[in-house]
Amino acid sequence: MDRRVLVKTYDNRIFYALCVLDFLLWMEWSISTSMLPLYVHDLGGSPLEVSLVFSVFAGVCVFTYPFWGSVSDYLGRRKVLIVFGMASLFPIFLLMANQKEVLHLILLRGSTAIFKGAVVPTTWALVADISPPERVGGNMGFLSSIETAGIAFGPVIGGLVTDLYGFPSLWILVAAECLVGAIVFLLFGSDPPRTGRSTRRPFIKTFRKPSSTSKIYVLCLSFSIFLLGFALLGPNLNVYLFEDLGLSRTMIGITSFAGTGVTTLIQPILGSYSDKYGRKPFLIFGALNLALGNLVLFLARSLPEVFVTRILISNYNIFNFIGSAYISDIVAQKEKSAALGFFGSVGSASRSLGAIVGGYIIAMTSIPTLILVSSIFPALSIGLVLLLLDESKGKG
Repeated sequence: MDRRVLVKTYDNRIFYALCVLDFLLWMEWSISTSMLPLYVHDLGGSPLEVSLVFSVFAGVCVFTYPFWGSVSDYLGRRKVLIVFGMASLFPIFLLMANQKEVLHLILLRGSTAIFKGAVVPTTWALVADISPPERVGGNMGFLSSIETAGIAFGPVIGGLVTDLYGFPSLWILVAAECLVGAIVFLLFGSDPPRTGRSTRRPFIKTFRKPSSTSKIYVLCLSFSIFLLGFALLGPNLNVYLFEDLGLSRTMIGITSFAGTGVTTLIQPILGSYSDKYGRKPFLIFGALNLALGNLVLFLARSLPEVFVTRILISNYNIFNFIGSAYISDIVAQKEKSAALGFFGSVGSASRSLGAIVGGYIIAMTSIPTLILVSSIFPALSIGLVLLLLDESKGKG
């Protein structure tokens, strides 16, 4: 295989259509994650209500990711679910544009998780479907870099639009981009010919295989512990930067853009290296970045330190996409979407629980204390990966 080829799939047109859709989807996510907490804060919401914006969404994803993943495997029709999920976000954000009640905003944000759950695991499964085995990690790294680019641009666009035109205009813009993503994949995306309807219950047989089960359980446990290091602070990170460190909304977006921009550049490289050298070293690398990022944030008092923090914390997504590649290594094709949905639901459960617990810790102590506590969890996940997780198949 020619290592100079950046992307190699069964049909690159499908892959690039996924890239456009994923860029828009994760731009929506980053705008909502960064700006909606500030909107709730401006409307007089408490730290707990700010956390609920984050945790209700993640809590719903706990159920929707594995459900839609199983449906995708059973039907063998990735495209229908991807277009359906993306298009369904359009009316929800239109409704959000006219809301001023905190409770309504929280409920609407939670409802977006119902339909995003149809898109995320199905998208990753489709990448695995159209990728040769020796390119799964590289292609997932490339797609993850596109997602991270969306995450990078989202806060910048969100901050600028909000400062210039207000929050209602922002949610109308988000609704429009979701619709555009659905239309792009409807026109240019498709299922690969070899993906057919599953004749068995997805993913259940995988859990009956001891060799696969132990790996999946250890990976999911380490992932859930790792994500606590991100989710405890969660939506209150931007509130901390705004209230305690004095950054403007636009500057918050710029620092986020810088951090995720670095991650965008390195993820395809790390994904390709993980195909060659194994997944474990890069799981550890992602967790180490988050642990160090939390420690730097605890000490940060200046803008350059905030930039360093953003770069380190943004690399948390490496653990996510390398973990997805790991699962694709050990799970059969017609079980991938459900397996990846299960992996995503574990992460969502950790995000939901972490955001709620983090809100309570802030109320009882302070955000700096929470930041220091958060650095412990990615360090624990490194220990689990080192001691308990075997390498996935085909590596070495």
